[in-house]
Amino acid sequence: MSHSHDDPIERLLHEHFAGAVPDDGFCDRVMPHLPVRRRHRAWPLWSGLAIGALAGAASLWSLPILRTGLRDWLGAAPTTPAALGLLLVLAAMSLLAMCWSLGESGAR
Repeated sequence: MSHSHDDPIERLLHEHFAGAVPDDGFCDRVMPHLPVRRRHRAWPLWSGLAIGALAGAASLWSLPILRTGLRDWLGAAPTTPAALGLLLVLAAMSLLAMCWSLGESGAR
């Protein structure tokens, strides 16, 4: 459920159910037998980000305007190719983020 639906549901529950539901000790008997929650590992996220950044850099490195722009940008002399290269990279990243968010939302 989304946060926009939480408030009416909370209000409805508070209006009609004024306390804890008696369970005759069910929770106390069951909770010790549940498996321990596994910790999430961070290395898949960071390795995926690193591999994605390297793959993106490798695929864009063949464009001469990006090489020229990167050289000028790192040399602290921003020129038109540097600005165009940066704009191209930002546009590509924005497009990828949009495609990813549309894919995650399930909208077609």
